[in-house]
Amino acid sequence: MDGAFFLWFAWMGIVITVFFIKASNKRNHIAFVLLLAICSVNLEFQIMDYTITGLFLLALIYGYHVLLTHMQVTRSYAVIIMLIVTAAYTSIELFSIYDPVFTYLYTKWSVSAVLFIIIHISLHSSAERCALLLLGVVHGEVILSTLFHQMGIIRVAGELGSFDILAISIMSTVVWHYFVQLTAHLEKLVKKHQERRGYS
Repeated sequence: MDGAFFLWFAWMGIVITVFFIKASNKRNHIAFVLLLAICSVNLEFQIMDYTITGLFLLALIYGYHVLLTHMQVTRSYAVIIMLIVTAAYTSIELFSIYDPVFTYLYTKWSVSAVLFIIIHISLHSSAERCALLLLGVVHGEVILSTLFHQMGIIRVAGELGSFDILAISIMSTVVWHYFVQLTAHLEKLVKKHQERRGYS
């Protein structure tokens, strides 16, 4: 079922944010955005001949907001990375249509893994990674909707299937971020223990 991964990870994010993160404006901001994302799942808007979802608009606006407020790389580099993610997402989705023999290879998990690898090789900041994942998939949805429209096929920009891919990629990014923090913390503890025992 499309949207299952997105809703599952969104609710997980809300529970973790509300119950395991200290009270702050940042916590409230993240929880509000996640709740807004869940509420906008079934919203659709008609813009000329194209149909877009409320989730699509939210991802587009929030992606640019996060990128502009947490950007550590140059704008030109961010644009290049976003285009690479967009091209990867679009090409895999199109290839899965034109090559149905290998459809079993193009699962949500495999597409998410490709995007995850690209974004982690290219960037170091978790906020930038999440923002460019959002923008890459959203712009890929625009390209796919345009191509399908030219072929006479109606495709909603921002389908729940695309947000399943996005949710898996972003959740993997968040888990990796905290895993790196945990290993750094454990390394410090080991170093302190060695210093106390007189090791160099």
